Amino acid sequence: MIDPRKMRLMKKQIIWILALLIATPQLTFGQDRYGDTEEQQLLCKEALSVYMSYKKQKNYDEAYIQWLKACDVCPATAREGLYSDGIRFLKNELEKAESAANDVRVSEITDSIFLLYDQRMELYPSTTKRPNNRCSILGYKASDYFRYNKDDPATANAWFKESVDCLKEETSAAVLSQYYVTSFYTMKALEEEAAKEKLGEMLTEYLVLMDYIQANIAMLAEDPKELEGFEKAKGNVDEVFIAIAQCEDMVPVLSMKIAGDSSNMDLKQKVLRLLNQKECTDNELFLPVATAVYELAPSHPSAYAIGYSQAKNDNFEEAYTYMQQAVEICGDCSEKEAYLLKTGQVASFLKKSSAARRYAEQVLSLNASSGEAYMLIGDAIAGAASACNDGALGSRLAYLRAADFYGQAKSVGTEEVATTAGKKLNNASKQFPSIEEIFAVGKSTGATIQIPAISGCPCSGESTVIRVR
Repeated sequence: MIDPRKMRLMKKQIIWILALLIATPQLTFGQDRYGDTEEQQLLCKEALSVYMSYKKQKNYDEAYIQWLKACDVCPATAREGLYSDGIRFLKNELEKAESAANDVRVSEITDSIFLLYDQRMELYPSTTKRPNNRCSILGYKASDYFRYNKDDPATANAWFKESVDCLKEETSAAVLSQYYVTSFYTMKALEEEAAKEKLGEMLTEYLVLMDYIQANIAMLAEDPKELEGFEKAKGNVDEVFIAIAQCEDMVPVLSMKIAGDSSNMDLKQKVLRLLNQKECTDNELFLPVATAVYELAPSHPSAYAIGYSQAKNDNFEEAYTYMQQAVEICGDCSEKEAYLLKTGQVASFLKKSSAARRYAEQVLSLNASSGEAYMLIGDAIAGAASACNDGALGSRLAYLRAADFYGQAKSVGTEEVATTAGKKLNNASKQFPSIEEIFAVGKSTGATIQIPAISGCPCSGESTVIRVR
């Protein structure tokens, strides 16, 4: 049985909200926001204090009843919290209505929630602390709309977009994540041509969203709770991107976007980053876009793209030059690990062993679990083993040391890396010293031995454990 008092207050609340939407009084100079008369001001302040007291106790049932009374006696502009608190209380009421399967009540409360959002945006579009307050509120509204209207992601998506376009890197983690998720569901509901257009939008917007997320991750290093939210958002956005960004689908869509806006260099830069990130380079779009971007303004994505393409065409010296530039321009960019690794791999191919190892060690300073970096160090050492020849066990010891790194790569790398590292480990073991060779120098298996210090030897002075082939 519903309390009659509560029913009357509910009806008053609906009427109050509708009235606010019809007429939203603006404060004039000297007017008190709590009311026109001392009596109204006193009643309003008292009502606000009562409901907020119950709110602090988390007694939302009673707080809701007292909030309704405050709505009845206070002007629409009494305080912004009247709207945010009201939404919180209405959500509590909504849960009860849903549990009771009261569809009529659910519909009424849901409508009221969004009317409160609209009124809050109308009355408080900007505040001292939040100059773009309306944009923040719109993000909250979009989030709740999607929660209660899963069958209409497009409406929520449009509101999310407006909010994100306004707030940029100040957008909350939840809104950034939900914007991309609703973009995905919106795309899935579209017809073929419209879906392709939405896909193209999502591909380029991925990079924009990731820039915002990465900026917050860098800024919130000392705030674990906030950082966790953006890390989660990054994972959600990445998950959607991986689901939609297949190379064979990307290239035609992105080609059409560039053809339709060929002078848009910002678009070309975003496209280039996408192609790089997905290693979608074996196509007719990649090199022209990379070259155009680089010629206008050398950047790390364009330098890397050209270097990567040159490496695929076996132009390794030229590739190495461009990749070095990419690393240099990059600074602390999010792609740094990938740039360092590829540059080191090209250096290794060119027999620049010391440089290859240096790049690999920089990768490990960023990611201690990079199996590819450990394997690259092994390649650098094995590739220059002859430079470690001291006339005794030197070159053999270099293969032992290379095997140490192949073993690490195998233990921490992905399944693919572990398989490759295992093959290289087997090959290196064929170059281990024989029992006779270690006996000749007075050593035995299992002993630790230092590699001779020889100029040009990439593992000079390091230690390893003797094994035999």
